[in-house]
Amino acid sequence: MKRSELRIRDPFILPWEGHYYMCGSGGEKSVPLYRSDDLEEWEELGTVFTIPEDSWAVKDTWASEIHEYNGRFYMFVSLLGKNGLRGTQVAVSDTPLGPFIPVANHPVTPAGQSCIDATLYVQDGTPYVIWSHDWPDNYFPERNVYVGEIVAAEVTKDLTEIVGEPFLLFTSEQSPLSGRSPNPVTWQGRKSLRYGSDAPFMQKLQDGTLYFTWSPVLGHTYVVLGVRSATGDIHGPWIHEETPIYAENGGHSMFFTDLSGRRRISFHSPEIYGQERATFLFVEEKDGGLRLCKE
Repeated sequence: MKRSELRIRDPFILPWEGHYYMCGSGGEKSVPLYRSDDLEEWEELGTVFTIPEDSWAVKDTWASEIHEYNGRFYMFVSLLGKNGLRGTQVAVSDTPLGPFIPVANHPVTPAGQSCIDATLYVQDGTPYVIWSHDWPDNYFPERNVYVGEIVAAEVTKDLTEIVGEPFLLFTSEQSPLSGRSPNPVTWQGRKSLRYGSDAPFMQKLQDGTLYFTWSPVLGHTYVVLGVRSATGDIHGPWIHEETPIYAENGGHSMFFTDLSGRRRISFHSPEIYGQERATFLFVEEKDGGLRLCKE
């Protein structure tokens, strides 16, 4: 099918052995995988991950990613747990074609919190998991507002357990952009404001900058924002950019190098239910960050 015909949220691209593989938010119980040679025509290869019957989770396969790590392929996928909270499952396969088998029967993110969109980053050989700790947690009743957090933790080499204590990278309110225009939400009958913190993605730029992207909703518009570490280390501190990378109602981005060697951003747009499509644009490094550029 053509890209324009394929509805997908949170598209994650893995170039591998001369093809592009794409996953994202799947169905209630499973994650499908797609393959393309040109990012325009896509073939559905079938299901590569299914929630096991005895799983800690029950449904909602959100924001799947496939990372190559230590010679194997690891899927990170956010699920709704039996305790009513979301967390991220890590599953492993020898190829991106699956099937992906859970590395443990529990989320890699803290089980007692609402955690979504976890991703992998490896710094000096040490793996870290980074996630959004977000709505409906972190409610401040005195201000009637939910505040999202971007949190990270070192994990064991087999990606099964957090090592030590998680640490905060930043809160969504710290962005000079998201703080100006929160998103109205309704939860348990109460109308509130939410400063969201979706879609963490971390990468090292060619100039050595440790660069981070995420997606809040500004008013009613989904965007991609950039942040860079002042030290080049995952512990920051973090400097927020004041201009969005993309501000036209699309988000949940990741970045990849295409088969011709050029850097691209992948995200879904528009942020309108049922109309979401994978969007791929060229980017270039500029002023310690990434900016859209022409073909």
